[in-house]
Amino acid sequence: MDTSGKEAPEVVASEDLYRGRIFTVTLDTVREGGGEYTREVVRHPGSAAIVAVHDDRTVSLVRQYRHPAVKYLLEIPAGSRDAFESPEECAARELEEEMGLVAESWEKLSEFFVSPGFCGEKMWVYLATDLTETKASPEDDENLELVRLPFASALEMIEAGEIEDAKTIIGLSLAAARMRISRADTEIVSV
Repeated sequence: MDTSGKEAPEVVASEDLYRGRIFTVTLDTVREGGGEYTREVVRHPGSAAIVAVHDDRTVSLVRQYRHPAVKYLLEIPAGSRDAFESPEECAARELEEEMGLVAESWEKLSEFFVSPGFCGEKMWVYLATDLTETKASPEDDENLELVRLPFASALEMIEAGEIEDAKTIIGLSLAAARMRISRADTEIVSV
């Protein structure tokens, strides 16, 4: 069923419940179909994530502690957009800040809403290739362990449940399809 032309419900009130460094939480009153209801909404400026594939058929990931998950997760590098920053600019900045890498070639793999039931964050995922090493400069609160491994090994880790982060699963899966990589492959075949 195509709902793209359907008129959106009316937001009749919106109250800030929390305003933080990265996001805002609002309580919105929505009118739809003759009734009204409230929704708590996390407002976020959006983010970009990067699948960084090296010439030697490896992919660069970061391992970092994620407090809401209460564990260390292995992820593709990513970060929130700064004010007036395009998703592409954000991706390039985050790749260099977190990984110390600059990419010559960029391809958008996807864009999606992270969790649209309560959060307005949209994420753009890019494939970055033709990489050059520079100096990483992570933010003060980013304690990152850089992990570089064969792409096929990362796909095996998804299947084994060792990679649990959604953006990483999406990004690696889309990049693998784009580059025609399977977990059984030992080489990357470029398209």
